[in-house]
Amino acid sequence: MKYVALALLAVLPVLADWRWEGFEPARQAAAEARRARDEAMREAAQARREMRREMCAAHREWRTEYRQAQVEWAREMRQARAEVAREMRQVHEEMRQSFRDWR
Repeated sequence: MKYVALALLAVLPVLADWRWEGFEPARQAAAEARRARDEAMREAAQARREMRREMCAAHREWRTEYRQAQVEWAREMRQARAEVAREMRQVHEEMRQSFRDWR
């Protein structure tokens, strides 16, 4: 029994070393996979930031164009109302003139 215990004590460090030799490449592969995942996450976050920035820029541009269209439409409507009012006054004046001449 004593010799079996001594043999086990002599063999266990060798077995332990054998197990740890396979662990180092696995640990390195896990670390590499973690780095690759972190890089992919950074790239995805960067792509989301760029997309959000582009969407905000497009929205700002749309809002500016929309406001300009509103201002232009309001100006055209004021001009049209003024023109209609001017024409109505002119028609009214012509009718008054024609009635005066008729009498």
